[in-house]
Amino acid sequence: MIVSTLPPGYVRALLERPADKALIDAANDVLSGNDPTSSMRSYRAFDDGTTADFVIDPTFGATPIGAGALSVERVSLESFLQPNNSERFLVSGFLRVTGDGPPEYIEEKGERYPVHSNPIIGGLQHVQPCLPTCGSSQPVGDAGHVRHKLKFDTLQDNGLDGSGVALAIVDSGIYKPRLERLLGGALQSKRQIYLDVANSWRPPQLVTQPGQHRVGHGTMCAYDALIMAPKATLIDVPMLITRPVADHRSKSMAAAAILAYVDLGLKWMSNRFDALVVSNSWGLFHPCLEDYPPGHPFRFIDNRNHIFHHLVAALAAEGVDIIFCGNNCGSGSNCAGHCASGTCLSKTDRTITAANSYEDVLTIGGCDTHDRLVGYSSCGPSIQNMVQEKPDLLAYTHFLGSKTLETFVPDTGVSTACPVAAGCVAALRTKVNSQAVPPATLFERLRNTATKLAGQPPGWDACFGHGIINPVAAGRALGVIP
Repeated sequence: MIVSTLPPGYVRALLERPADKALIDAANDVLSGNDPTSSMRSYRAFDDGTTADFVIDPTFGATPIGAGALSVERVSLESFLQPNNSERFLVSGFLRVTGDGPPEYIEEKGERYPVHSNPIIGGLQHVQPCLPTCGSSQPVGDAGHVRHKLKFDTLQDNGLDGSGVALAIVDSGIYKPRLERLLGGALQSKRQIYLDVANSWRPPQLVTQPGQHRVGHGTMCAYDALIMAPKATLIDVPMLITRPVADHRSKSMAAAAILAYVDLGLKWMSNRFDALVVSNSWGLFHPCLEDYPPGHPFRFIDNRNHIFHHLVAALAAEGVDIIFCGNNCGSGSNCAGHCASGTCLSKTDRTITAANSYEDVLTIGGCDTHDRLVGYSSCGPSIQNMVQEKPDLLAYTHFLGSKTLETFVPDTGVSTACPVAAGCVAALRTKVNSQAVPPATLFERLRNTATKLAGQPPGWDACFGHGIINPVAAGRALGVIP
């Protein structure tokens, strides 16, 4: 049975299931870039053939997860890429719930199979200016100012331009022609944009090709990442427009992030790239987006044992640099006004959540080109049970950049700050090998060399993190800049 929208009385779920031929076939379909729907039609979730309590989404297919989230050993990246050797698989769908809420486990034949949350996720959308972050609706500087502040010329003079580095934009998709010529720039020469179509990703049901998606959030992020790493090769990962077949209303879910990250892992382990930096300007605005109740051991929003965290940790352990934004739910206390996006529903404390607060990622807040914290940038600490000292760093936002909306509208939000930081990391990775200097070490260098804001105390600060990212200082600490 194929159901594309959430039925009444059900909740979205990612179930761990024991190995099965249909799941192995479906997982191989997914890893090969094929539609797994046909392979999933023969799968029955439970031995007795019961399907009433769990409605499968066959378009997700299946993902191998080794021994699963309950394994005492760390789940390796290879575990997500080898269906024939996997003890357990992840399947997606809708689970019937009772008054007690979603179960924590499905118990079968003496085994416990976790029930992971699969909430709706989304890009952190355009936000309005907040005094004195901007002073008006006008941008604060432009891409040239960002480059000046981050000493772009010094990076270029030392060959740190992103050459040979894959820069994955996990977002709503890229429209390459807009990157080549900005809005209002029809009389100017095209910019040279490096986009690896063959190694980009899209779900089988998505018709548009890499680099040809609708202009929007993802194109903005791609532009902002290239400010500091103009010769990096873009990888288009339109995860945020992944929806079930025939469903044009729902937003993307955590399941889509799993599929996208498994594909990145496959290509990384196949030695497709010399270095891989992943930019993520998405997350959960508010706890109401989490389907599972507090205390559930496999919630997404505040749980380090969610299967997506295992996947992120596995990629980071293999040398992939993963950058996430914080959130646009800052209180605006620095500018005597409330700046949080309306989707924050007035909640401005502990709003850095889920994957944005993992220890394996670099989490980015926002400041303007006058080195002032923007009022809508979320302050720490993060949501309870996750890494508390987030954001790690600030990067620039609210400047005139991609012009994806109009010629005078700035790129805003921590959605902009995140790819600016990712571009800085990509620039450094031009000469800093990820095996010699793994992501955790590189991130520590960036934290230690960050530029402190006026009045910022030593160490980590709840709003400023460790300061503004300073790729040149980090490059000197790493020995790639004299």
